[in-house]
Amino acid sequence: MQNLLTPLWFLIITSLMIGCSSHRKADLAVGDDPVQAVSEVSRAMQEAQQDQIDVLADETYEDAVKYLKKAQKDLDAGEPAQDVLENAAIAKAFFEDARKIAKPRKDNATRILKARASALKANVRASNELIAILDDIDDELKSETKQFSRTLEPEDFSELQKAYLVLESRAVQFTELKDAKDAIDHALKNDADDLAPVSLRAATLDYEEAMNIIARSPRSPSIYKNSVNDVIASATQLYDVMNIILGAKGTPENIAVQMVKQKRALGELSTNIGNLKANLQTTKQSLQTTQLSLKKKETDLERTKGVLKTQEEQLERASKQVRFQQAMEEAQKELSQDDALVYQQGSNLVFRLKRVNFKTGTASIPEPSKQLIAKVNAIIKKLDAKKVIVQGHTDSIGPTTVNKRLSTERATGVATYLHSLRGGYKITYKGYGESKPIASNKTEDGRATNRRVDLVVSVKE
Repeated sequence: MQNLLTPLWFLIITSLMIGCSSHRKADLAVGDDPVQAVSEVSRAMQEAQQDQIDVLADETYEDAVKYLKKAQKDLDAGEPAQDVLENAAIAKAFFEDARKIAKPRKDNATRILKARASALKANVRASNELIAILDDIDDELKSETKQFSRTLEPEDFSELQKAYLVLESRAVQFTELKDAKDAIDHALKNDADDLAPVSLRAATLDYEEAMNIIARSPRSPSIYKNSVNDVIASATQLYDVMNIILGAKGTPENIAVQMVKQKRALGELSTNIGNLKANLQTTKQSLQTTQLSLKKKETDLERTKGVLKTQEEQLERASKQVRFQQAMEEAQKELSQDDALVYQQGSNLVFRLKRVNFKTGTASIPEPSKQLIAKVNAIIKKLDAKKVIVQGHTDSIGPTTVNKRLSTERATGVATYLHSLRGGYKITYKGYGESKPIASNKTEDGRATNRRVDLVVSVKE
């Protein structure tokens, strides 16, 4: 038995010894300090990247990185210092070997490596997407040079150089515009196209313009810096406007723009979002100047499908929005939410009279409901209304045709009563029957709510 075990143990011990000593270990300058050892080898990796050894001797470089990661993992996990030091020493040896392998290969790719170096200098490694593109171009370079054993053909050099130049441009775009892009994406996720279309359009156009200018001159900050400043300012404006709108739902964009302007004047918005440049806290001064500047940008970028409205139209629209906002605020004070709901619907303001309290089968307006209509009329008069459409609705009790007639009669009754109040606006009416319920018709409360009248108000421009 002993004769059988002895050779077996000998083989196991021998293989372990071979495994432990299969990789060369370099001397670490920091001695036995595991933290400093990892730092030393990490610097070696950075130097290797700068010298482009990651592409010239990629396999050996990757082995070095693998052992560096092992050393870092052991250090983070609190493993014995000896384990950390051993992996760090192996990683350093691999980096040294990779440098030796790369040295003779570099002569066959000096010119193309200059283009790659420019891309690296532009901070390509800041983006995982750009790193993936870099890896693809590097693979093509290694393939065309047969792992740098021969020089590139002129046409291959031209294509690869273009690829690295485009990558360099994209890296500059990413670095300069990342914060602005994040702000725009954040706004889009929160429905900025509906809630703040003008601010979103300004930021988007500025972003596209900056992208184009950087693409033309990625190595000339003096050329693209102003456009970068513009997009950071408009993206910050968009972010601040959206914050106000999301914080107080229903706030019109132009009101939010004015609030941002006031907050900036008061110093309440002293910082920009995320990592947006701290020295770019100035924004577009008003909605008018923003929209007027958009007209030129849209023409320059050939991205427009129309032209902006005139300054007078903008002011009229802003005036209407202010009136709507004031009316909604007054309605919240004067009207109970159980009695009426006020909201904006496109270019109109809707007063939903939820409890006119029509009795089933009748179109007679109860006296308490007349008081509600009178309050609504007073608010509408302040709006300088042009036209009010009275829309009648019923519950589902009874035949559909009867309900349609009844809703028309109810709309007529409310329209007649509004006319008697002499609001100074045109009044029309229409009945919808039971076709547009807003509550369940299975309960008495629900049916009472559905026996309602909507007043759709359009105002003078």
